[in-house]
Amino acid sequence: MKHEYLAGLVLAVLVTAGCIDDPAAPEPEPEGGPITLAAAIAQSGRHGELGNAVARGYRLAVEILNERGGVRGRPVELVLRDDGSDPETSARLYAEFAASDTIDALLGPYSSPITTTVLAVTEAAGIPLVAPAAAAPELWAGRQRQWSAQLLNPAPGYLGGSVEVAALVGARDVALVWEDTAFPASVAGGVRAVAAAHGLDIVLAASYAVGAADHEALLAAARDAGATLFIGGGYATDAIEFTRAATAVGYRPLLMSLLLGPAEPTFPDEVGEAGRCVMGNAPWDPTIRTSGFISDSETMVQRYEAAYGTTPGYHPAAGFGAVELLAEGIDQAISATGDADRSAIRDFLFTAMTETVLGPYSVYPLGDLQAGAQRALTGLQVQWQDDGAGGLTRRIIHPWAVANATPCLMR
Repeated sequence: MKHEYLAGLVLAVLVTAGCIDDPAAPEPEPEGGPITLAAAIAQSGRHGELGNAVARGYRLAVEILNERGGVRGRPVELVLRDDGSDPETSARLYAEFAASDTIDALLGPYSSPITTTVLAVTEAAGIPLVAPAAAAPELWAGRQRQWSAQLLNPAPGYLGGSVEVAALVGARDVALVWEDTAFPASVAGGVRAVAAAHGLDIVLAASYAVGAADHEALLAAARDAGATLFIGGGYATDAIEFTRAATAVGYRPLLMSLLLGPAEPTFPDEVGEAGRCVMGNAPWDPTIRTSGFISDSETMVQRYEAAYGTTPGYHPAAGFGAVELLAEGIDQAISATGDADRSAIRDFLFTAMTETVLGPYSVYPLGDLQAGAQRALTGLQVQWQDDGAGGLTRRIIHPWAVANATPCLMR
């Protein structure tokens, strides 16, 4: 007892003198209130399915981040609004975010056209924004953005790998169709360049207005032109309809590669056996290990499957990665300035060479004509193949260095 009394007396003297901290004292509260991130994203309307997928990534990332103590002890709050897939509604909602003094940084909407409208608002307001669902290069090329960073790989490279695969297996003629909006048109431009480099002739080139595609007529034209590769499309609905139309008109090219559809885990549920050997772009795949500021991909996939009963495609991974990127930037900003300073967050976004669950991240720096455009992430080509049990499974067929299957042919 005497020794305990003396030890306690010495401890009290040292604490009083300021030599050591009182071990019984409560931990100091983190300075500042919650950190708030906000986004308006399609949860209904034309882009509702994939917009919701990105939003689920947002929510899951914030959930795990707060379980791990938030950012430097400060909880993170997420404000989500539904823009109904409408550019003007989205711009209005982001203007409301910009007028608030409680929002620290922004997460982007879904689709390149809506993001174009939104960036006109957020750039003028001077608020850092990470765009996880906008791949059209026109959003950054020549714009000298100062507050907005791109997470996805740029659109011109989306389906170039599919052209390389097709050339390898003997395709020589290409039917190229695309929705006449910025993102699909950029993809089509990239396909033209890669096709020319590999000596493939484009025997059909056709664009269509939003919602106006005659899928069967376009597939019949590709069939009649003798195209051994059919490539292009628009958003997820077009991918489903083009796949169904190929069966309806009796068109069997060697390969078919479609935008924004084949990468989704629900694609074979929509098209059935017609999806066999259909391929497309995926910036990310759950079989490739990645990690970021909040989590590694394995943990993210497990948590997503537990919450939603399905394996995530790249859209949730992009939403998750966008939160990771902002959280890391805010962490750095607080470390440097003591506060989640918007300019410090922006400086991180334009200088960082880091990784999220989506993959590597680096953008062109401030002052560059393409400032804010992604330059580190490259896409994968995935294909639906027989799983050996009467169903279909998604495989990576390109780039060759990470492929886990060889291409299957539709004929």
